This record gives sequence, C-alpha cells and structure tokens, in this order.
Amino acid sequence: MTTLKIIGLNIGYGTKEIAREIDLTLAGGQLVCLLGQNGVGKSTLLRTLSNLQEPLAGEIKLDDKDIKRLDRRELATRLGIITTEKIGMSNMTVRELVALGRYPYTNWIGKESVEDTEKIEEAISRCKINYIENARLSAISDGQFQKAMVARVLAQDTEIILMDEPTAHLDVVNRVEMFQLLETIKEETGKSILISTHELDLSMQFADELWLMNFNQPIITGTPEDLGLKGEIEKVFFHEEFVLDSRTGQVRMKHTPSRYFHLTGEDKCVSWVQKALERKGYGLRSDGMTIEVELKENVLVWKLQSKEGTSIHRLLEIIRDL
Repeated sequence: MTTLKIIGLNIGYGTKEIAREIDLTLAGGQLVCLLGQNGVGKSTLLRTLSNLQEPLAGEIKLDDKDIKRLDRRELATRLGIITTEKIGMSNMTVRELVALGRYPYTNWIGKESVEDTEKIEEAISRCKINYIENARLSAISDGQFQKAMVARVLAQDTEIILMDEPTAHLDVVNRVEMFQLLETIKEETGKSILISTHELDLSMQFADELWLMNFNQPIITGTPEDLGLKGEIEKVFFHEEFVLDSRTGQVRMKHTPSRYFHLTGEDKCVSWVQKALERKGYGLRSDGMTIEVELKENVLVWKLQSKEGTSIHRLLEIIRDL
C-alpha cells in the first residue's frame, strides 16, 4: 500500500504562510478526517498534497518518491482528489463524468479499453448510482452529484484519495450516507482516504484518525477517542462564549444556569428534555427540582411538582412561569 509522507511542510500562497513544519503520515487503509476552523488552511493543505499548488518548503512523498519528481499522469494514477470546485459541464452524463477518472490511462482522447469499462462500471455500482448513470449532471441532486464525484475518483483507481468538504451543501441523510460510503470504500478496497470536513460528530463516529489543525499550532493526530479524552478537540474549536462538546459535536453556551433540574425516567425522554432545558439556559444537577419523564404509547408524559403534560413546549412554558 502506498504511504503519503509529509516532511517539514510549509503551506500558503506567495509570501503568505498559513501553516508550517507539518510532519504527518497517511498510512494504508485509513479514513482520516482533517478538522479545523475556517481559514486555518485545510483546503490549502489538500491542494498542496495533491500538487495543485506549490509548497513553500518541505517535502511530500508517495512512499519514498517526492511528488515533484512524478509527472502529472503518474501522480494521477497514485493519488486522486475531489475539490469543492464545481464542474461546469452540466450537459455531461453521470457516466461520462465517472469515465473522466480514467484519463491517466486513456490520456483524455484515448479509446476506452475493456479494463477502463470495468473500472467505470465497478465505481458506479460501488457508489450505487446505476439508476442515474445516463442522467445529465444538471438534472441530479447535490447528493447524487457528490456520489458521482466519488465514483469518478474510484474509477481513477488510486490508492490514496483526498476530498475537500465532501458533505458541503448536503442534508443530514446524504451527509451520513457519504461517510458510510467512504467507510465502505476503505474497508472493501484498502484505499487511504483523507477528507477535510466540519462534520465533527460524523468524524468522531467514522474516522480511524483525526488530524486537528489549529492556528499557529502543530497538527495534532490521534484516534477520535484519545483526542476527545485529552481535550484536544475543544482546543481546536475554542470560543470564549461557547464550548463544543466532543462527544456529540453540539454547541453548549458558556453561562451560569438560571435554574437547575433533576431528570428521571426513560433515557430517550431524558435526552430530549435535557437538550431543551440546556437550550433555554437551565442546568442539571441532583439537588435540582425533579422532572419525571416517560413514554406512554409513544407519547412523552412529564411531571413537575403538581403539574404534568405531554409536550416539551408546554414543559418549558411551565418552567418559565415558575
């Protein structure tokens, strides 16, 4: 398996340096998520790793060979990238887009070989987009288009895949499906996949390793669980007014709760009522006013002192008027 090695890398544009002295290794068969705030340099790093822009200093090696010594076609057979740039050929069909992945082997104008056809069809099937392969790009959804882009880079048949914000503009269902697809590709093909993303919760669930990129700091790497336990994720997304919960990927405001409650009951009910209470600035602790919650015939029932009801909306109204 091909290994991508990053040695003493400085990245940026012209004389503007964004990040420096980056030392990282992307080993075979891993799904790695690159996380960090906007402007920290995630896209710049991916573009530099794929040789789309020059590094300011340092080396990038595929195994032991510097990528600068690889011609464009050889590099394209070993490393593929999906950027956030939109393809302007809206009249192209999905299959024609996927077939572009074979350009390192056909040189764009070469005739499609039997192997090319097999790779294209395999990529389309793996991404489960057979039903739209003859559709025009202008007629498909953002989620379908992103899957087609993944199929294109699969047809390219590289051992390393880089992706910049693959879930941008996708709804929650398509975001989860994209991460599931990438995990399946990794498991079934052994390819290494590096994606930059803002999806902390999905990264925590699917990634083998996280690369945490912070301003003027070395990139921190490790399993999601190790980095969560060490508090490294909170450091990357630090803000004076809120804290990012690394367990859930959700934001909690930094303030002193105006009132405390103690929740008892079924876990599912407790979880949703807790979210509502915290959203309204209330806290939880054992000596707080007790709220009992349960599900009866799939309907929430709550009890607070002498009052009870069947909606969280009504519970919040009662609390407000206490």
